[in-house]
Amino acid sequence: MFEFKIEEYWVEEIRRLAATIAKKAIITIAGQEYEYPITKTVIRDGFLKHYIEIEDEPVGDIEKAVLVNENNVPLASGTGLIEKGDEGWQFAFKAFVLLQEEREGEVIAG
Repeated sequence: MFEFKIEEYWVEEIRRLAATIAKKAIITIAGQEYEYPITKTVIRDGFLKHYIEIEDEPVGDIEKAVLVNENNVPLASGTGLIEKGDEGWQFAFKAFVLLQEEREGEVIAG
């Protein structure tokens, strides 16, 4: 039987590559869509996190947030209600990226 393991370097490289796919967020505030760039990306401890800075204007409820790629294809989305006054907000999309090997439904490395 031949055994192998996935090296951590490969997993980290996949996380770094995955972090380059997202380009901006489309945020719905009071029924109107606004585009915001990613201002910071953190890759650490198995996750990647993209930060979006929402300006002080407009005022209203944040109803939806969609992280998109360069072609506006949705990558992650969230809905709900966050009351937004006239102060700015920082918003983050967080994702865990794992790589694992499976053999007939059994995880053997990852």
